[in-house]
Amino acid sequence: MGQNKLKLLFGVLAIVFAVVAVALLLVGILAVHFDEAALVKVLVIIISVICFIIAAEMVYMFYIESDSAPNYFLYNAQTKRNIPVQKMTFQVINSRMNRYLSGYAPSEGKLWTERIFDNPYLEMDDKFKPAVAYKLLYDLAERDSEQGWKCFEIASEETVEFLCTALEMNYDTDMARTLRQMKTSAPLNLKYVRDYIVKNRNYLKSKLCHYIYDNIQLF
Repeated sequence: MGQNKLKLLFGVLAIVFAVVAVALLLVGILAVHFDEAALVKVLVIIISVICFIIAAEMVYMFYIESDSAPNYFLYNAQTKRNIPVQKMTFQVINSRMNRYLSGYAPSEGKLWTERIFDNPYLEMDDKFKPAVAYKLLYDLAERDSEQGWKCFEIASEETVEFLCTALEMNYDTDMARTLRQMKTSAPLNLKYVRDYIVKNRNYLKSKLCHYIYDNIQLF
């Protein structure tokens, strides 16, 4: 069951048990004025109290579910709790992105060269796409290796277009336009590609982090 559906269930159950508890309590109080069996009065009041307790538990679970539901970037498997957003460093984001991308290909080079992102039926949540684009471009700049730049050269235009579209999802239109122009130019000037991406290394790192920070509730 999804997080939002689970929260909704706890909220509805809290309201239902609270209403039942109030109704039973009123019946128990009003029964005092009538010559009813004492045992019935006691049972009604006891059931009313139990319903109040269950309603309180549902409210508690509603807020617990809101605060501690596993978040892809914040969840700590050892403590089984989300870490505060303030403690989500670049190292945490980077390791989570490495894990995420490993589900699509066994190596970063294959992400560029195996046309994985060309698949029209690619199963990837839109929320991850800008992060994937920044991550792949940042890694090219960080490693700054001949093999990495060769991957950009070999990559299909559709793969680069996937990254450009993902950048535009985060309103990064200037970089998307530049990457398109570089990829479609003939012949491709790999030195210009390298200089441009390496120069924007810190920018890419910052954009990756801020995209995750600003949209953390989506993950």
